[in-house]
Amino acid sequence: MPNRPRTPVYTPTVGEVVRDLGHRDFSGDPVEAVYMDTLAGLVYLRPLAGGCEWTTKPECIQALASPRFITVQHPSRPRTADVA
Repeated sequence: MPNRPRTPVYTPTVGEVVRDLGHRDFSGDPVEAVYMDTLAGLVYLRPLAGGCEWTTKPECIQALASPRFITVQHPSRPRTADVA
């Protein structure tokens, strides 16, 4: 099997709006969310309007063509109960 170069995983900054290719909205488009943190190999995202965070794989994160940022005043650590 031929060796293919690995594509680097995108690493956003806290508060950056990213596209989550692992989750879809009602119309079938990838969800846009706010990057909160990466812990134990999982990316933690939160809805743009606020709310409960979810996890996705780092390779599912994609930068937006025009970067957007949301101020995160108190970035919290993900709940330890969510970490395997």
